[in-house]
Amino acid sequence: MAAPTTRFRLIPNTTAVAALDTAAERLAAISGESAVSTGAGNEADFGTVDISGGAANSGVLHILWDVTADGGNTLVETFKLWCSSIGFAQAGSVVKVQPVSGADQVTPSDTENYVANATTASYTWATMVESEPGAQNVFPSDEGSSMALSTTSDDVVMWAMYLAIAADETTGTYSGTTAGYELQFSFKYAYS
Repeated sequence: MAAPTTRFRLIPNTTAVAALDTAAERLAAISGESAVSTGAGNEADFGTVDISGGAANSGVLHILWDVTADGGNTLVETFKLWCSSIGFAQAGSVVKVQPVSGADQVTPSDTENYVANATTASYTWATMVESEPGAQNVFPSDEGSSMALSTTSDDVVMWAMYLAIAADETTGTYSGTTAGYELQFSFKYAYS
């Protein structure tokens, strides 16, 4: 069997909660979404973080991942996300992350329900690990460990993230594997 065809989408921080409260809505086109890819020009852009007055944070980004063609497979599982390349010089400069679900998840335990216009105070954040985690650390919106495939996935894996930048961080544009300015994420899953 072939590997599934997948996609990453960045949704506007202003996306209404009601636009993400069912699996069908999360899988459909979301107003203002943009494709995020591993190629240059389609990166998730945190924008400019001004540290001239001290430590500062970027805005919050929401990323969705799903399968658009199953490649003959019936299941995707064991979802892992990490910061695989980070060029920050200061230990206080980190990526913060929180797995997110739609409002249809009434009492989430592994995720938190999506918040429109999210800020750094909207979720309970963890520092993103910088090597492959030993266990699953992001989840489908139903908080399962897997998603069934029938041409496409039955839901999405969604997370929020932002940059917390230390006051004395080296200034510049952090992107991909640019020496000294690396900022690259890895997402891994199993399929069968």
